[in-house]
Amino acid sequence: MISKEVLERARKITKDFGRGFYRASFLFPKKVREATWIFYAFVRLPDEMVDSQQDKQKALLELNKWTDDWKSVLDGKKDQSYDPILFATKEIFDLYKIPLEYSHDFLVAMHQDRYASYQELEQYMYGSASVIGMAMSHIIGFDEGALSHAKSLGEAFQLINFLRDSKEDYISRGRIYLPKEGMDRFGVTEDHIKNNISDQAWRDLMAFEVGRAKTLLENGKRGITMLRGRGRKAVYASYLIYKELLQEMEKSAYDTFSKRIVISPLQKTMLLLKSIWTKNL
Repeated sequence: MISKEVLERARKITKDFGRGFYRASFLFPKKVREATWIFYAFVRLPDEMVDSQQDKQKALLELNKWTDDWKSVLDGKKDQSYDPILFATKEIFDLYKIPLEYSHDFLVAMHQDRYASYQELEQYMYGSASVIGMAMSHIIGFDEGALSHAKSLGEAFQLINFLRDSKEDYISRGRIYLPKEGMDRFGVTEDHIKNNISDQAWRDLMAFEVGRAKTLLENGKRGITMLRGRGRKAVYASYLIYKELLQEMEKSAYDTFSKRIVISPLQKTMLLLKSIWTKNL
C-alpha cells in the first residue's frame, strides 16, 4: 500500500520537473494518474543525480547506490534507509506487470553521455526514454502492436528534448547528445555549441535531425489508438506538445542558442483542450 506521503512526494516531483507531463496526467483516471506520478519520480530522481551533480564521481556513486537499492527492493529486502519511492515503484511494477528489464535498461542508460553514431544515441534513448513509454503503456493498458509505437514515441520525445536543449546540456552538464557522425557530416563542431554559432552548417544538421524526429513522432502517433481508455487523450496531448516544439524550432530557423524554444502555458492549455475534444481517439 502506497502511503499518502509517498504519493504526495511523487506528485510534487512530477509537478516540479515535468510540468507538461503533470498537466497531461490529469487526463488519466485517478488510479493511473497516481501510478504515473510514482513511476515518473522513480526515473526522475536518478536522472537528477546525473544532471544536477557537478562532481561526476559523486553522481556515479549516488546512481550506483540507487541501482543497488532498487535491486535489493526487488529481492524483497525492506531496509528503512532505502528511498520509499523504490518500494512504491515495485508495487507499480507488480500491479501492472511491467517487465523488470525496463528498469535495468533505464539505469544502464544513465551512465552514458557522448555518442559517436546515431545507433549509440538510439541505444541510449531506448533505455532513457523508450522503455518509459513502454512502461507507461502497461500502466495505461494497450492492445497488440502498441509497444513498438510507444518505443518510437519515447525516442521522438527524447530526441526533440536533445535538439532543443543542446546549449543547456553542454553548459550545465558538459554533454553533447548530437551524434558525432552527424556533426562531422554537416561540418558542425563542439565550437558551434560552445560559441552559439547558428550558421548554415548548424541549420542543416538541425533540419536533418528534426526530420528524423518528425518520422519517429508520426510513427509513435499511430500507436495512440492502441492504448486503452482515457490514457489515449493524455498521450495525444504530449504528442501535440512535442509536435508544436518541432514547429517552433523550424520557425526559429533552428536557432536554439538565442533563446530556449518553449511552449507557453496558454499554448499547452489549448493543446490539452484539443486532445480532449478530438473525437476519433
